[in-house]
Amino acid sequence: MKIAIISGAPQPWLDLEEIRSSFVIGVDYGALTAVNQGLHLNLAIGDFDSVTDLEFEVIKQGSSEIIKLSPQKNETDTEVALNVVLAKQATEVVIYGALGGRIDHSLANIRLLLQFIKKGISITLVDQKNILTILSPGQHEIKQPRLPYISFFALESTVENLTLTGLKYPLKNYTLTQEDIRCISNEIIDSSFNVSFSSGYLLMIYSCD
Repeated sequence: MKIAIISGAPQPWLDLEEIRSSFVIGVDYGALTAVNQGLHLNLAIGDFDSVTDLEFEVIKQGSSEIIKLSPQKNETDTEVALNVVLAKQATEVVIYGALGGRIDHSLANIRLLLQFIKKGISITLVDQKNILTILSPGQHEIKQPRLPYISFFALESTVENLTLTGLKYPLKNYTLTQEDIRCISNEIIDSSFNVSFSSGYLLMIYSCD
């Protein structure tokens, strides 16, 4: 199952047709964003403390199911939504609008990528100029990149034997530590490229100017 999660403020760049082919979840104010752009929500979830009573009525009218959370909780609304996703055996999860705005929220959402890949779910964060995901150890052929620049960071621990082929600046058996920023702003020159490494978790970021 493909799942699209809409989070955050209005996003006129959303690929609505792509989202409509998925199970659609709106998170807090993101639920209002989605409904206002003509999307029907399979699920709206959040404490909804960022919307008015009238806006909450709009969300209810545009949603098949509502899960209203307490504002006082240990998890973020997005984290709760991802725990719901765990039970749905998702094959692909894309979160739109979880970057930008407050830097603490952006960092928390990047940390969620790591938390949930360890639970078996690969998640992608998308905004207008960035696409983020985490790779596990192994060999990866990345096809049809959508943005011209690509960067890599060791997110949790050292990434060993990092090899990049099919990019402007190749790399072979490199040890990438958490402090190392050597792998920033590589360039995509073909319709696919290859990434392999033997340990650690690798944050991969597509971006554009």
